[in-house]
Amino acid sequence: MKVVVQVSDSDKVAQAVKSVVNLVNDLGEELEEVEVVFHQSAIVATTSAESVRPLLDRERVKVVACRNSLKAQGISEDSLPRGVKVVTSGVGEIVRRQKEGWIYLKL
Repeated sequence: MKVVVQVSDSDKVAQAVKSVVNLVNDLGEELEEVEVVFHQSAIVATTSAESVRPLLDRERVKVVACRNSLKAQGISEDSLPRGVKVVTSGVGEIVRRQKEGWIYLKL
């Protein structure tokens, strides 16, 4: 199974990261891939390796940052920790994944 996770609220980032770790721990090998898409105010979390490290350290988990949100916040893509992937639009990425049959989870 593949899961795309939307994180858009900066106040919910820490709990969202914990929830994704719990998801991976619980479902284990049942999960083929998890993609965590950060956008809107939550985009600031992608600038801190400490914030997203629990996700980057997991197999089968990808951390994705929205380029539109980075630009809106004045954040350079070069400032992102290694392993964070940038996509043009966070919402576009989520819609594409859903079209591909991924399970959608908003945290």
